[in-house]
Amino acid sequence: MLPCTVTLLLLVLDVLTFPERGHGLQRQKSDWVIPPINCPENERGPFPKKLVQIKSNKDKETKVFYSITGQGADTPPVGIFTIEQETGWLEVTKPLDREAMDKYVLFSHAVSANGQPVEDPMEIIITVTDQNDNRPVFTKAVFHGTVPEGAEPGTLVLWVKATDADDAVSSTNGVVAYSILSQTPNQPQPRMFAIDSSTGAISVAAVGLVAQAVPEYTLKIQAADMEGSGLQATATVLIKVQAEGMTEMVNGSLTTHVLNTATGLPAARLAVRLAQLQEPGLQWTELEQRWTDGDGRCQPLLAPGQAKPGTYKLHFETGAYWQGLGHVSFYPFVEVVFTITDPAQKLHVPLLISPYSYTTYRGS
Repeated sequence: MLPCTVTLLLLVLDVLTFPERGHGLQRQKSDWVIPPINCPENERGPFPKKLVQIKSNKDKETKVFYSITGQGADTPPVGIFTIEQETGWLEVTKPLDREAMDKYVLFSHAVSANGQPVEDPMEIIITVTDQNDNRPVFTKAVFHGTVPEGAEPGTLVLWVKATDADDAVSSTNGVVAYSILSQTPNQPQPRMFAIDSSTGAISVAAVGLVAQAVPEYTLKIQAADMEGSGLQATATVLIKVQAEGMTEMVNGSLTTHVLNTATGLPAARLAVRLAQLQEPGLQWTELEQRWTDGDGRCQPLLAPGQAKPGTYKLHFETGAYWQGLGHVSFYPFVEVVFTITDPAQKLHVPLLISPYSYTTYRGS
């Protein structure tokens, strides 16, 4: 592992020299700018490990003593960085974890033997560089989706998502790429679905979805960091093929009905997603996804006994629906947020839509 140092001048030892006094807190000496000190995370010892030497020009005139303040020095996390009082060597005392803290801002100080400052404090930034030490993590072990039979290639089914704690800005360590590893059953052909490698969107890839022949598909999907060449994680996707006229066979505690008010007819093949506001951090967690049938209805979004008190959201993909009919919609989607206070009570949330308006209410 290379030492964590920064070179300011060609063919000169790794030394940070205080700028001339009287110019405030500057990080510049002549035409040279002090860059951040890069220190890789998870370094091996032995510790303490020297990073860079701080040096004052006044050390030729008087004895100079050095100290540091700031994050990792005298404020939490305390003691990660120290400085040799007489030599000015800045040292790290333990391995760093970029996922815990990716940057430290310190100030170095130089005083004479009587405690009087001989230099203005100098800002030093220590950047912790990333190591690919975290695997992607799927937000769910099993994702559920529904697609209408006969759906055309390109029809969106659902999104999957994986997160990675590593750096995805200055490196590819945290950049996740998605792929489909297997499909069961392989009928009517092995690649009935495709996945967008960057977004995780799963869509229909081939014609031939028939609920009576194959009512459900199981996909094994993979997320790999470093744009697909690094650490990996897998999850399962269950996709139900929704037959026409079958949505009334199951009773549930949350249902919806979408009507196209421009035609007075039901809105068929419109994607509907249900999410719940959950901890930690009050984030929306997707629970179910459905497609409306020819009557503008879909299978219940919450089965009997599945509802719990809380805040929920129905997301209707109205923009894609209108586009499929050759219309331009003012609303790319419609979201209806509501609360469930009595889980035992059945809820029905109808939606009336046109290209430029929508209406919803609590039904029965």
